[in-house]
Amino acid sequence: MTKNDLAREVAVSEKLLLSTAVKAVDGALRVIKETLAKGEEVTLRGFGTLSVVQREERNAVHFKTKKPIVVPAYRSVKFRISKELKELLNNETL
Repeated sequence: MTKNDLAREVAVSEKLLLSTAVKAVDGALRVIKETLAKGEEVTLRGFGTLSVVQREERNAVHFKTKKPIVVPAYRSVKFRISKELKELLNNETL
């Protein structure tokens, strides 16, 4: 599902204009990105939690040249699924 597909589904299920649904989806994603960029976590009850994790610098081997390289430290996002969504995925059919 793409962002446009999501907006279409929201528009249909909530009886909104497509343009309103697109703005809502874009706005929600913008707020989530800004919150994560500040290093804060985002918890969506019934869905899961997005949190920022720090990955340390590490040594690796370039897969083509086989030369050792250093992968610099970076921040990434970790997703922890909620209990409700996990149960839905594993016990119920849609």
